[in-house]
Amino acid sequence: MIVHLITRLVHGGAQLNTILTAEHQARQGQAVVLAAGPETGPEGSLWDMARAAPFRTVPLRHLVRDPHPFRDLLALAEIVALLRRTRPRLVHTHTSKAGLLGRVAARLLGVPAIVHTPHGHVFHSYFSRWKTAAFVQMERLLARMSHRLIALTESERDEHLALGVGSDRQFHVIPSGVDIQRYAVAHSRARRAELGLPQQAFLVGCVARLVPVKGVLDLMRAAQELVPMVPDFHMAIAGEGPQRGEIERFLGEQDLRSRVTLLGECHDVPTLLSTLDVLAVPSHNEGMGRVAVEGMAAGLPIVATRVGGLQDLVQNGQTGLLVPPHDPPALAGALARLRNDPQEARRMGQQAAQRASLFSLEHMLESLDRLYAGLGVAPGSP
Repeated sequence: MIVHLITRLVHGGAQLNTILTAEHQARQGQAVVLAAGPETGPEGSLWDMARAAPFRTVPLRHLVRDPHPFRDLLALAEIVALLRRTRPRLVHTHTSKAGLLGRVAARLLGVPAIVHTPHGHVFHSYFSRWKTAAFVQMERLLARMSHRLIALTESERDEHLALGVGSDRQFHVIPSGVDIQRYAVAHSRARRAELGLPQQAFLVGCVARLVPVKGVLDLMRAAQELVPMVPDFHMAIAGEGPQRGEIERFLGEQDLRSRVTLLGECHDVPTLLSTLDVLAVPSHNEGMGRVAVEGMAAGLPIVATRVGGLQDLVQNGQTGLLVPPHDPPALAGALARLRNDPQEARRMGQQAAQRASLFSLEHMLESLDRLYAGLGVAPGSP
């Protein structure tokens, strides 16, 4: 029995990664449970996808993302009860809150193997200095309760180790897997009409939750800079989140509504990517940046910030351009460079498509199989 625990099943790379992992293990003959808190949000929910998969789902009524001492204790009790009922050989926790409560519960009950995937970290760009310091101390302690820790990129692993979280022996680097063929869709400007996007524009896309850490407002400020530099540009922003109102107000104040389309929650990312000229990933912090791999698979040059795993994915000058975070002028300059040199943009897109295969779903699942086997949980074992 394998139990996966994750805080929320909203639309996001961590959540999709977890569902695909659990589905693969169930199809191999493992008994698998996926448990998560009930919270969704403007990003949209993946609960229907999880319930349709061939594993058991368990909602944890009291597991919430934000700190809540009383509900956190109740959630810990829920998880302890779940593990007592299921008696798993391995517990795999995902994201911070589920990683905290799940690892404590698994350690209390003596689960033989405990694996944690943070799917990034909250060591900067999320909280105040004192709260961040508390998270670092907590993660140092929790790492001692873990048999294996999974980082999505070398940079994510190195950032943890530099802060004394875990040991090199514990960490395995396994990138979040992407179904490469799903995103390798032929480019077509004709599809822009279906999305209400201008057919002849230099089209910059961004697929992200509308929250500060994703840097979408930086991209809007870059749009201001682009107006005189690239007269024919347009931006398409796919995603939802609590920052939407602030972004809409900014677009209105800066007279950018005709330049930027907010698409909301996007259910067909491959089609959107097939219409773009470049994909922007302006994050302030990113464990890996799964959407960058999706864009690479679609043959797009990527303009991304030099943070976290993005600097491992995007080879500066080869598969895209890296710029400093929090720097709208640099974002604008990189986008203008690609607009003004279509041959360079095409070359980067072609190299990006070749590199994307390194981050395939198959590679992720095979790597996880090997890691689990090393902990005594082989594919198809009872």
